[in-house]
Amino acid sequence: MKSVVLSVLLLLWINIFTCSGEYEAVSDKEYASMPVLFHLDNYDQCMLLEDKALFCTFTFKLQPTSQNSSVWQVIQKTISDPRNYRHDLLRHGICVPTSCPRITDGLHEFTVNETIEACYNRKYQSLGLRGTIKDLKCDSSRQNEFYDQYDIVFAIFFICYTILVIFASIYEGSARYQKKEFYEKLSSTSPGKIIAAFSIPKNWERLRSTNENPDTKKLRSIQGIRFYNMICVILSHTIMMTFAVPVANPKYSENMTKAPLNMFLANGNYAVQTFFLISGWLLSFHFFQMMEGKKSISFKFLIVAFINRYIRLTPTLAVMIAFECTWLVHLGQGPNWDMAIAEEYRNCRKNWWTNIIYMNNYIDSNNMCLHQTWYLAADTQLYTLSLFLLMLMWKNQDKIKIILGSIITLGLLVQGAVAFFKNYDIIIRQYAEVLYEMRGIRVAAWFDLYCSGYSNITGYAIGLTFGYMFYKLRNKVYCITKKHVILWWLLSFGICNFIILIAAVMYHPGYESSRLASALYWAFGKNIFALGVAVGIFGFTMKIGWFARWICEWKSVSVFGRLTYSTYIVHSAVIRIRGGLVREPVYVNDYTILMTTLGDIVLSYLVGTMMCLMFEMPISALQKIMVPQMKTKNTGLKGSSEKSLKTLDDGLRDVYVNNHEECSKV
Repeated sequence: MKSVVLSVLLLLWINIFTCSGEYEAVSDKEYASMPVLFHLDNYDQCMLLEDKALFCTFTFKLQPTSQNSSVWQVIQKTISDPRNYRHDLLRHGICVPTSCPRITDGLHEFTVNETIEACYNRKYQSLGLRGTIKDLKCDSSRQNEFYDQYDIVFAIFFICYTILVIFASIYEGSARYQKKEFYEKLSSTSPGKIIAAFSIPKNWERLRSTNENPDTKKLRSIQGIRFYNMICVILSHTIMMTFAVPVANPKYSENMTKAPLNMFLANGNYAVQTFFLISGWLLSFHFFQMMEGKKSISFKFLIVAFINRYIRLTPTLAVMIAFECTWLVHLGQGPNWDMAIAEEYRNCRKNWWTNIIYMNNYIDSNNMCLHQTWYLAADTQLYTLSLFLLMLMWKNQDKIKIILGSIITLGLLVQGAVAFFKNYDIIIRQYAEVLYEMRGIRVAAWFDLYCSGYSNITGYAIGLTFGYMFYKLRNKVYCITKKHVILWWLLSFGICNFIILIAAVMYHPGYESSRLASALYWAFGKNIFALGVAVGIFGFTMKIGWFARWICEWKSVSVFGRLTYSTYIVHSAVIRIRGGLVREPVYVNDYTILMTTLGDIVLSYLVGTMMCLMFEMPISALQKIMVPQMKTKNTGLKGSSEKSLKTLDDGLRDVYVNNHEECSKV
């Protein structure tokens, strides 16, 4: 295996350094001579014009009136570098009555289009440029808010549900101040348990509780990894939205991919593989732990397992989808509101049902509702497949290595074959223009090799493998030497960073990958990253990692780790609202990105906490009360207890964690 990995890395390295070129640079003086790429008039001031209010956003496609235009030559030179924006496409938003006053009231859109075009042609005539208007969208103060029956139904549901939560919180909370016998009697009855399920104080107590079972304490680091991985996801989406709106200093965006360290942002999408890895790991570990002492397994087990997972995930997701389909679009307005919010609203109205059946990454995926939930769909598909694989592994325990090896190999071959035969580029390039148009989530390679279930089989199977290994080896004690520690650092943090940073050369605009190199990187890149994370977690269970292990096992992050699912669902809406409310081109630098990201993280977790306490945890509590659970026999381990089928969760849920025992001295 090591020789295969080294051979792949060597081939990629050779291919990278044999295919590069240069692009002619544009001086700052020449760059400044081009028309302003992004411009927005004062939207709110324009809306104060009452009947005359008309704010239009559009793309003005430039072309020269003469080939001798020096500005046009600079534009051509600039856009020849794919890292740059299309400076021949001006993205402007104007208050029509003030910027192009010749337009009169009551004109149709076609006339508005023609008149703005004439206005802009006069404006750029002196530069030897003219153009045509594209993608015209106009707002006026005459547009009225429209609330339909779906908005009203969701509002009634939310108000009634909130009243229920408040009542349950007051009732259960006040019962705590009664005699102990009264509270125990209340919490032991079915009605009392149902009321307690909706109590925010009770759910907060559940959220903060820790499980001290020695059999599961070794995986404490997983909660921290989930939390830090969620921060990476929010950071990635924050940057996408930051550059999807007009920026005041476009050169900063164009230079982003030139710095090698920025690959952690541009090529950091591999972080999602951590979720697949954790999901497979926990599923495998808890499955074999549950099956201890059992002599047979029936197909009913698979059905009950899937039903339990579906009930735990879907109601919370459905609430978020309902909000996206109704009230989200009414929370604001602005020149970027349609791009950031209204498009998502229309997609959810059309394709909400594909999310409920977890097929939104295949059915009309170009118009996906809640784009971030592609992961939930892919993970659910792999979860279902893995239940069959685990049953096969349990019935053929002498062939577990063959089964796991086959599924890992199959996943690698499928990804490599798709990339090779469809001739996909070696990476999805997050250049400035791609981010602005948000095309990174619309290109064919993204659907085929990133968000599909089959393209993530190997990462999930690596999780199944390490989950099984951990199950078999968790009670053994190993003496760790310095050589083991050094090797662990190289195979975990070293290999993960290498896979991400190697893309720095691939991002060079002159780099052209061969089909073979593209197939190899798509097949092995993110899966080597997942392997590195798996080695890292396995090392943490053996008390390797020093400071890295400490920050992942820190008890304070366990709560944030349990909030991952709800935060993952809501964070995109938080970020989109911020982008939709932008009123002027945003000045961007490292500091503003940092502060914006911190704001998105804090607000996402605040909203995610409320979602968790009000919806996710009540559903989880009701599930344990009302849905049949399959239980395990007592394994006889110190402190172990019967675990319900909910331990077969997908890794986005409650994970029981802790430390590893000391290595005995020889």
